[in-house]
Amino acid sequence: DPQRQYFGIWYKRISQRTIVWVANRNTPGQHSTAMLKLNDQGSLVILDGSKGIIWSSNSSRNVVKSVVVQLLDSGNLVVKDANSSGENQDFLWESFDYPSNTFLPGMKLKSNLVSGPYRYLTSWRNSRSC
Repeated sequence: DPQRQYFGIWYKRISQRTIVWVANRNTPGQHSTAMLKLNDQGSLVILDGSKGIIWSSNSSRNVVKSVVVQLLDSGNLVVKDANSSGENQDFLWESFDYPSNTFLPGMKLKSNLVSGPYRYLTSWRNSRSC
């Protein structure tokens, strides 16, 4: 449906677009004015045409003063402290923690057996069965 809008990540350098992650897969935007924004609380959000939140990373932390969004070379979209660097960064939120139907190199399926959340992948037979 061309009226639905999604925020996603896909492989760029192959002829057939392969979607690797979608933020709002359960709640597509319905207006051409939907937008992605990093709010003042440090959460990445997708707003609909009337500025209502249709998706949120829920990555708010009070201790971080300056937050940025970065798409890493691995394909991992992260929300992080703007002043952090190096390989062992403490991300406030990362798309690799919320896999869709594509497992990328460097992804880890991790969960807390006591409190959750439980992580899983869903495999589709073809693009029409999703």
